[in-house]
Amino acid sequence: MSTSTLLLAVALAVLAGCSSGNTNQTTQEAGAQDGAQTNQVPPQYSQSQQVAPQQAYGGSYQRGTATGDTQAGANFARWVLDQDPNGQYITDAVVRGDQSLGVKVQPNVTKGDVQQLLEALTQGMARTFPGRPLEVVAFYQSGDKLAESLYDPTSGRANVQFMQ
Repeated sequence: MSTSTLLLAVALAVLAGCSSGNTNQTTQEAGAQDGAQTNQVPPQYSQSQQVAPQQAYGGSYQRGTATGDTQAGANFARWVLDQDPNGQYITDAVVRGDQSLGVKVQPNVTKGDVQQLLEALTQGMARTFPGRPLEVVAFYQSGDKLAESLYDPTSGRANVQFMQ
């Protein structure tokens, strides 16, 4: 299976498999910034500056780690890794405060792969944890931040930005 076919399969699985009964359609729009400043993830849950420390729930899972500071967060982190069973894109996932997802990505993923993953994971997270501001952050294996997606529940839009 080609990389683009597998990535498409992962994105479709995220969109199809992550539903909490919320039937509102989420619109992803790269570059959308309105609301991103007023609807922010609380700082204590944000992963924008660091990879989360060991969490209370979850642990080693498949080829990586899936943890959360709540059971629902750990379940979502495991679900994220389940979407990439061969670990071609994601190695670890951590959820904080049911509002912030951090994922470590493989060194060989492209910018386009990361863009698609962040959009799909943000949409899946918005369906699982509806009505709240969310962030999905991709990290290099070193722990350095690669990109982030900030989701505004009032507009239903996400803004994906890559770090310089």
